[in-house]
Amino acid sequence: MPEPARRHAELVVGLAVAAIGLATTLPLPLYGMLAARGGYGTGALALAFACYAATLIVTAPLLGPLPDRIGRKPCVLLGVVLAAVSTLVLTLWPSIPALAVARVAQGLGMGCVTGAATAWAAELAGGGAAGGRRAAGIIAAATIGSFGAGGVLTLASVAIWPAWVPPPTFAAHLAFAALLLLLTARLPETLAAPRGPWLSRPAFPPGTLATTLAILPGWGATATVLTTVQAAMAAEGRPLLGPLAACGMMIIGLAAQQTGRKMPAGRAVRLGLGVLVVGGALTFWGVLGGGLLTLLAGAAMVGIGTYAFVYPGGLAAVAEAASGEDRARAVAGYFVVAHAGFSAVPLAVGLAVDAFGIAAALLGAWLALAGSAAVLARAVRR
Repeated sequence: MPEPARRHAELVVGLAVAAIGLATTLPLPLYGMLAARGGYGTGALALAFACYAATLIVTAPLLGPLPDRIGRKPCVLLGVVLAAVSTLVLTLWPSIPALAVARVAQGLGMGCVTGAATAWAAELAGGGAAGGRRAAGIIAAATIGSFGAGGVLTLASVAIWPAWVPPPTFAAHLAFAALLLLLTARLPETLAAPRGPWLSRPAFPPGTLATTLAILPGWGATATVLTTVQAAMAAEGRPLLGPLAACGMMIIGLAAQQTGRKMPAGRAVRLGLGVLVVGGALTFWGVLGGGLLTLLAGAAMVGIGTYAFVYPGGLAAVAEAASGEDRARAVAGYFVVAHAGFSAVPLAVGLAVDAFGIAAALLGAWLALAGSAAVLARAVRR
């Protein structure tokens, strides 16, 4: 491999991660439209959406250790392929069933790359503390940037070319993924020999139960904004407002992440739960007639409460309580709980909308959010 290419190898890995992250959020503004066009209820949309998290939960014991068994490079390549497959499925068959298939492919792709990309980028960057820091920064920027950019790009595309279904961002993503496959395939493998078990059980360190469970209402609320809020706005004939709120939630929340990282873990989680309760109230009120500004402000607060405080605080508590090889298993356990909230909560809210109507479902969702946040905040303080 030429030396100039080697010097930028970790950047190529970061771009590969970005290709996978984009696949998960590019379809986001289309959720409500797909449900409305196909005649599906909010529960069906939530079920399709939940396939991503459910796939990650089920496959975590295998995909976690996979980079140490088959190598970093095959895992990242497979992740990019699966990301392209998810976009291709939605390009050829834009519908709720296709969204379910795409979400499974996205979950598998993200599971393949989660551990492999950081390890590979660090080793390509020379290893050691300096290589690890550089790799972590690149992968974090690629992940956050792609999650934030995907929905915004498609939302802008839909606003400019409303008749294009799917929007041109899907074709652009397929081309981007193909380019990254070619570039990534040229990078060297850094795993000398297979090591470790084929399966790894997630761990839950003592003393982290409350800070870990706090991610359930956090990611559950964000997933509800991504599904139920979008479907409700589309049903009211305002299909772009739901995606606008969802994109604002993700971008503002991710942009504010550094704020929560400067706080002690417990304090960040408690503050985040409080912000989350207020944000959820404003968001649901906005859906039920409180107005656009209320909806957008509430969604932004949900993003800040979750992504800036609850998520980094809970993750820091787990990382501080575990050490060595147990830290990887502990982080895996944290994400199992997080993805459980990301799938089960919006599914429950979506089914409640179909059964009892949007007002009763959102009221029940907020009461559950407020009650769980109060209990968890008190438990974290203790």
